[in-house]
Amino acid sequence: MIISTQELKASILERNPKADTTIVDELCFLVRKYDLKWIPNTKFNNGAYFIMSQVSEAKGLSSDNYKDNWSTGRFKNAQSDPLSGKDLKLVGDELINLKVCYEQRWGKKLGRAGSILVGDWKRTYAYLVQGSTQAAKDFQSLGSSAIETSVKKEIEESTHTIEPDLQKQLIELTAYSNVGLKFEVAILDSFNPGSHRRWDFVERLPKVVKVYELKARTLSEQDVKATLVDKKYIELALEKYPNKSIEFIFTSPKGINWEAKNYIEEVNDNAKKLYPNAKVKVSFIDLQSITERVINNIVDNSPIESHFWLLKKLREEFTATVSSRTITKLNSSIAEAYQTGRLIKKAKVDSNATSPKLKSAQAA
Repeated sequence: MIISTQELKASILERNPKADTTIVDELCFLVRKYDLKWIPNTKFNNGAYFIMSQVSEAKGLSSDNYKDNWSTGRFKNAQSDPLSGKDLKLVGDELINLKVCYEQRWGKKLGRAGSILVGDWKRTYAYLVQGSTQAAKDFQSLGSSAIETSVKKEIEESTHTIEPDLQKQLIELTAYSNVGLKFEVAILDSFNPGSHRRWDFVERLPKVVKVYELKARTLSEQDVKATLVDKKYIELALEKYPNKSIEFIFTSPKGINWEAKNYIEEVNDNAKKLYPNAKVKVSFIDLQSITERVINNIVDNSPIESHFWLLKKLREEFTATVSSRTITKLNSSIAEAYQTGRLIKKAKVDSNATSPKLKSAQAA
């Protein structure tokens, strides 16, 4: 009896109503494509589990690959485990029940194995999209798409952080510094007469002009191609700044996926052919790295007495653009300044205390 993936999806969502449906849909696609068998799961209370030796073979690996390299027992604690989800080694009555259920659903026997390692749907998905075999790369391609969509959904529906919000924070933060970033730079679009483009921000240095493209979500290959191929931003930069080296920088608080990283490497490898007679480089920098540079500039050019004010502002107003590590560093610097006497805590004023003059007046 073939169990449809609609039942698989329903089983997962019934027990996990907040599960990301994009990833669940990707898993269902993989189950169909690679004929993966699943069993309704009450042990993990999450809807479904898979036999991990079968999942290993679906990736084009040996049946023991998962057990030998990724089973949870191989990691000292949960934090060191690179995969999400859970697995379980079934023996005894649990194994007998698994074999009976599997045969009833799939019409096949699992043999005489004395134990079987199974993984929940999260564990299975995480393992499928990990690795370097061709099958794993196919899984990764789907996985990165699901993760990117999940992140975008989280940004837009949960935190409501979008590019204009990020740019607004970056503009305000940069205004406190001496860093020369110019925002919303308008340029004539010579490829589309009568229209124009706007770069998110530009930094003009003596030897190079840096043009920045800001994304709120994980940077994808599609984002890079849309910017460089469809919009021709590098060609426009070369027109705007003749005889200058151009560095086109993508930035995001949510990182970059591996397809986009590989595509950027290909552009750089072929830069001389793509952009003859010009020095061009494409790169990616985390937005938090850019804001840390701005913050360091503010700190270096302002009195230490103002650093606590800056720390408070970062914690309250710049949470989408500034990393917790940067805030921790600034907090540690302030604490050290107090310890060494560079900063002195102001004496607290007792609102109930009475001044000497007032005491004399009261006594009279």
